[in-house]
Amino acid sequence: MKLFRRTRPPALRVPSGTFDEASRASGFVLDATQRRAAAELEDADGRWVYLWGPVGRGKSWLMDTYFAAVPTDRKMRVHFHAFFVDLHATLERHRYDLHESLGALLGDVRLLCFDEFHVHDIGDAKFLERLLPALLDRGVMLVVTSNHPPAALLPNPLFHDAFLPTIALIERTMTVVTVDGPQDYRTLTGRHETGFASGVWAAPGDRGQLTTLGLTRPRPDESRLLRPVGHPIAALRADDDCLWFTFADLCSGSTAPSDYLALTRTPRTWVVSEVPTLHDAGRDASQRFVNLVDVLYDHDAPVVFLADEGFFDASGIDCLAADIERVMSRLRQLRRVPAAPAALPGEYATG
Repeated sequence: MKLFRRTRPPALRVPSGTFDEASRASGFVLDATQRRAAAELEDADGRWVYLWGPVGRGKSWLMDTYFAAVPTDRKMRVHFHAFFVDLHATLERHRYDLHESLGALLGDVRLLCFDEFHVHDIGDAKFLERLLPALLDRGVMLVVTSNHPPAALLPNPLFHDAFLPTIALIERTMTVVTVDGPQDYRTLTGRHETGFASGVWAAPGDRGQLTTLGLTRPRPDESRLLRPVGHPIAALRADDDCLWFTFADLCSGSTAPSDYLALTRTPRTWVVSEVPTLHDAGRDASQRFVNLVDVLYDHDAPVVFLADEGFFDASGIDCLAADIERVMSRLRQLRRVPAAPAALPGEYATG
């Protein structure tokens, strides 16, 4: 097996105590797993670090604290989806020369941070097989966060064995740290001020709830066919203030994270209606919905979901277990709007 020789960059150390000071400023004390991860990051000095664990345990906070404290401007922090989209576009411009494309995209970047690192698609897996050695050769330090241990990447049994050499490379070149403390920090805040956290989860999305939210259902003449990156996506409404889609139009076709990323470039409120349970949606549509929530969350886009009342019962869905845990945690941050009360005898119900 070929061994890759890494060109070590100058030290990328952060001052000792960086994470303790940052946690005190944020009003909490590092738990044991966060402290272990902080120690690895403070001592990283160019080594690659892979932080993984359940949602809400502070992985992104650890990475962001390190990123902010590293004494260099030659650094990049990016959501894994967004980096792949930008890299594919750059590859097209450079006739699929990976070396030139990375040069154009990264320049002289010495530190690259990937948030939400995961692999579900065999095409992405094949691409990652080339990308990681190329980053090693460039001497770029890599820090990633993930909800999956390396061995659980690309879980589809049809393709997992083909990805084992890349998993072995990750485990050989990265310090893998589990961040799985007892506290889900996302449950500690009930604030719904701006961005994604200001969004709404409304089930079943009846007329009374829409009235409470100040929303009116789109008229037929408001529908548009959008092509954010080529795939046609039907929108019930697409104006300067609002994008309104059905779940089926966003998640049941051939859409990809690149479509969702392109649609977030213009700040607008999103409405996603007719969201079924994940049992009813099926694996592929559920995975696209997970990708959609990840993109909206990472870009801090306000969104209103009009959903089936049984959505949060995801018991028995094992194929996307780690992803479902993450997306449920994010969706539970949204404000709930109660359904209209049932009509009394003799009254007419509307909805």
